Amino acid sequence: MNIKYNISLKSYNTFAIDAKAEALFEIENENQLFEFLSSQWAKKAFLVLGEGSNILFTKDYRGAVLKMENKGISVRYLDDNHVAVKAAAGENWNDFVRYCVDNNYCGLENLALIPGKVGSSPIQNIGAYGKEVKNFISNVFLVDVRTKEKKIFTNEACEFGYRQSIFKGKEKGNYIVTEVEFVLTVGEKPNIEYADVAKRLETIENVTVSDVYQTVSDIRKEKLPDVKQLGNAGSFFKNPIIDIALYQQLKNKFATLKMYPVSETCCKLPAGQLIELCGWKGKKIGNVGVYDNQALVLVNYGNATGKEVLNLANQIQKDVADTFGVNIEIEVNLI
Repeated sequence: MNIKYNISLKSYNTFAIDAKAEALFEIENENQLFEFLSSQWAKKAFLVLGEGSNILFTKDYRGAVLKMENKGISVRYLDDNHVAVKAAAGENWNDFVRYCVDNNYCGLENLALIPGKVGSSPIQNIGAYGKEVKNFISNVFLVDVRTKEKKIFTNEACEFGYRQSIFKGKEKGNYIVTEVEFVLTVGEKPNIEYADVAKRLETIENVTVSDVYQTVSDIRKEKLPDVKQLGNAGSFFKNPIIDIALYQQLKNKFATLKMYPVSETCCKLPAGQLIELCGWKGKKIGNVGVYDNQALVLVNYGNATGKEVLNLANQIQKDVADTFGVNIEIEVNLI
């Protein structure tokens, strides 16, 4: 097992925040995971880290960081139209989506180019362009850090919600994901209900999963900065869900305000538009700012600290609340 001590995490988080950890363990298999859980390091707080793409370090981390690097993908056909695909937690998410697309497995193509690893997908219930991963996960394979026992959580047991799961809620810190199983369809025509994607594909007669994957990838590249060039964690805020009655009131004042129905009485507002209407898009304060092409994205323009990023986020939250009477929650995990 590769262990690094007193290490900077700048290259291990996409915000490129220079926080330090007492130790970093690279876990390549279950034996190494159990070895760590039997060590003295596991007796105090530790952090499981994928690709550091949905995290903001506001200070040094006192304890060990586990970087899941286990690999492997296996396939089990359920019938002529469905397949169960199991992937190790350490697999790169987009590489896994690309694998599914290349094999004509339909379902995950709208989640193309989301940074991170497979093991993070059920924790966050990642979603984009009209799809959430909860609709495709069948089982999550884990290790209980308290008992060192292997466990399997069914989809229902994961208690998925909007960018939420039991692993971010009442069971936070109690389990480590080792594998995730997805049930996908074989050769089915992909769902392209999301307006931006559908518009770009309207001239193609028989849309394939590869077409959707490429289109979503193109859109993301246009809207989101490359983390290798500009530190960021993708969407920093959740889209707020409000009563439709409140939306109608806001619509009278802000004519261009969009919404997406959630139920007969609730709708989801695009947080990026709320931030943009408050004048934050493209604004820079010192080493941090709001990205020019997508107001949901906060960026590190230089050697920003996590506290600088968080201060900017708090200013934006206050401005949105004062302007619209709506609270936007931070989606990124704060350390």
